[in-house]
Amino acid sequence: MTSTVPWNRDAMRDAATAPGTEAPRERHLRIAGTPARRQRRAALSPLIGALTAVGVVLAILGVQLGLSIMVSQGAYETRALEIEQRDLMRVERVLQQNVEKLSSPQNLAENAAALGMVQNSHPASLRLSDGAVLGDLDSPTTEAADNLIPNATLENMPVVDADGLLVDRGSGQAGAAAAASQDPPVPWEGKLPAPSTR
Repeated sequence: MTSTVPWNRDAMRDAATAPGTEAPRERHLRIAGTPARRQRRAALSPLIGALTAVGVVLAILGVQLGLSIMVSQGAYETRALEIEQRDLMRVERVLQQNVEKLSSPQNLAENAAALGMVQNSHPASLRLSDGAVLGDLDSPTTEAADNLIPNATLENMPVVDADGLLVDRGSGQAGAAAAASQDPPVPWEGKLPAPSTR
């Protein structure tokens, strides 16, 4: 026994055209070129996406490279400014040392002697409360005493001459004053005094 049903084409057509049954709809045909264009567009869109992604990555790399260059340039400028600040601090230190040398009492005394000033060995003072003069105004003045304590740091520093110009310390009156200041004013004789102890 077979389970096949005989197929009758005419019976099928009559069943399809029988009243109360719907006729099968016909299929609409399309132009064959439309699906090909869609496939081409679909094939182009991954390529455009890939090119866009590559462009974005290159733009990010370019921005990062530019920022790296700017940061490294700033580091070089900072280093140059630090070196310049260090050099300026050294110059300031040297100038401060020169100011301290020039303001030393030995330098001021030598400059005053070079300008013709004379020390008063018996100074007098005026008391403002009653106008009294303390000290002897008639006492004679002596030659300017040389510096008793020489200052070796002043050897390279200039001194002011009588015209108010800076000259070397070894020339003229300043040189004579410096040579005299190197000799002790009173040679020491005998033993050094010592305090008495019990």
